[in-house]
Amino acid sequence: MSNSNFDENGVDKTGKHWLQYAAFVLTAFVIYFGWAFFNDANFHQFAVKIFKFWNCNGYNPLNYCLMRWKEDFYP
Repeated sequence: MSNSNFDENGVDKTGKHWLQYAAFVLTAFVIYFGWAFFNDANFHQFAVKIFKFWNCNGYNPLNYCLMRWKEDFYP
């Protein structure tokens, strides 16, 4: 980090904080994810599988979570 263009407060020469750059990248990702979720059927199915897997909590065994990943139904 000694060769970065940010000062000790995290601000660069143009006056932007590094978190502003991170927020821009995150916003672009969220916009693309939202577009792909509603307009691409394969991505929508993949996202639903991820959400179903994340929905598994510590009370369920791992094989239950993997079983939900393999199934092709919408709850």
